[in-house]
Amino acid sequence: MLRKLQLVQAAMAISIGTLTVGTVPVRSNPLSTQSLQSPSPQLIAGETGKIRRYGKGQIVLDADGETVSGASEIALVDHLVKSGAKFYGAYWCSHCNKQKSMFGAVGAAKLPYIECAKDGENSQRQLCKDLQIRMFPTWIINGKLFPGTRELKDLATLSGYQGPMNFKYRK
Repeated sequence: MLRKLQLVQAAMAISIGTLTVGTVPVRSNPLSTQSLQSPSPQLIAGETGKIRRYGKGQIVLDADGETVSGASEIALVDHLVKSGAKFYGAYWCSHCNKQKSMFGAVGAAKLPYIECAKDGENSQRQLCKDLQIRMFPTWIINGKLFPGTRELKDLATLSGYQGPMNFKYRK
């Protein structure tokens, strides 16, 4: 129970724009438990706020610590909504929260997101089961399933997006 609570708190911290750095217990299989060490972020001042770098990637944050949505991220979200794309995930999924953060706070709020967790807000668990969504996140674009976290440029290509692609976040 404590482990589930810790993981839920970590997922909530990620979804509201805070960062939890440290050792997180992870169950790799039913018989063993291991720990993953979160990478230490390098915090850099930037023109639009602060930038946190994780290895090769970066997350741009505004003065309040929220991820920034640029015109490109908003245009891509609008295109995904118009094209009928769907983003299936679970509130506790760190990969889903990372995918959302790639769109920035404003863009993430507009995503065509479907909650699959049984105890999640506005859960559509039966729909997720019917569509055989087996991992999170999973995108359905043009009737095809694309499991896993996707670069914004990949989502643009898969959906036929033709707008600006100077996205602020990259993996």
